[in-house]
Amino acid sequence: MREIVDLTKDLIRFKSTHTRSEEIQKCARFIETWLKDHDIACTFMESNAVPSIRALPARHQTPVLLMAHIDVVNAADPLFEPIEKDGRLYGRGAIDDKYAAALSMVLLKNRIQSNHQRGLDDGILPLGVLITGDEEVGGYDGARSALSGINCDFCIALDGGRVDKIVVKEKGILRLKVVARGKTAHGARPWKGENAIERLMADCLVVKGFFEGLTAPEHWHRTMNLSVIHAGGSVNQVPDEAEAIFDIRYTEHDDVDDLVQQIQAAVTSQVIAQEPEPLFISPESTYLERLLALATDTRTGIAHGASDARFLSQFNIPGIVWGADGNSSQHSTEEHVEIQSLSRLYDLLDRFVNDIQENPI
Repeated sequence: MREIVDLTKDLIRFKSTHTRSEEIQKCARFIETWLKDHDIACTFMESNAVPSIRALPARHQTPVLLMAHIDVVNAADPLFEPIEKDGRLYGRGAIDDKYAAALSMVLLKNRIQSNHQRGLDDGILPLGVLITGDEEVGGYDGARSALSGINCDFCIALDGGRVDKIVVKEKGILRLKVVARGKTAHGARPWKGENAIERLMADCLVVKGFFEGLTAPEHWHRTMNLSVIHAGGSVNQVPDEAEAIFDIRYTEHDDVDDLVQQIQAAVTSQVIAQEPEPLFISPESTYLERLLALATDTRTGIAHGASDARFLSQFNIPGIVWGADGNSSQHSTEEHVEIQSLSRLYDLLDRFVNDIQENPI
């Protein structure tokens, strides 16, 4: 655990936000150097200047892949100085997701060294690691790009859940922009204009109506958050344009295209829908069955957020979302990881990899 905690601290000190792209590069190069210093073959990849590091036991192929990311959301500089206190490690990225990169690296190193001590070739190891650099902004040049060149049977995205909860389903994402247009006029003579803000406000209430009254266990139904509004440029002018952006999360029970069409028919504003991000639904897998047989106190569940796991379906890769305990502190000023949970997670993953190596599927 000390090695994983100390390595996580090293990674936290990189201010690897997307406003500091050079720090993401430095962090990725640090990981590449660490792996090579431990005689672990790896590949440094870039897509549109976003780095990813791939370490596989065989060329482009592995039965089990651990996936993590090193980019983090913005934070004040003090949060990039890790603090270990009361069994917790605090800092930006402590739980989202630098502990996962560190754990994956140490587990891979230890499994390789263990096999070498037994006189086994690296090719027998059923474990690979993928660490990416853009999960917080969509994962298109990280996970999506890298997974297209990897052949694996089962992927564990170490980016959610808890030690006692494996996530097998995540909601999809739809960004919906509503643009209202009116007619400008002087603020002293509003009757000569048409106020786009007022039109937008009315239409926002209409959109809200499509999400009211929905009930399901664990709130597993579509939700919306009115997250951004742009309108007006001068106090003494009737605004002629206003726009709102909705963050919509949907489930497998929703027809997204039909929902957008219904909203457009019900409002006077223009509705612009971004291409929806897919749901993540874990298919049945013998690997998951084997993991649950080892992790007897762990259950499967759902999550309302989204992660790079959604790309697994695109490449027909069975997988799950799993991780250490962070008490939902992601992106907060109190972000932390429970160190004891790291030990439990490492032990379960180590036993799982050993089980797959000794009894291949």
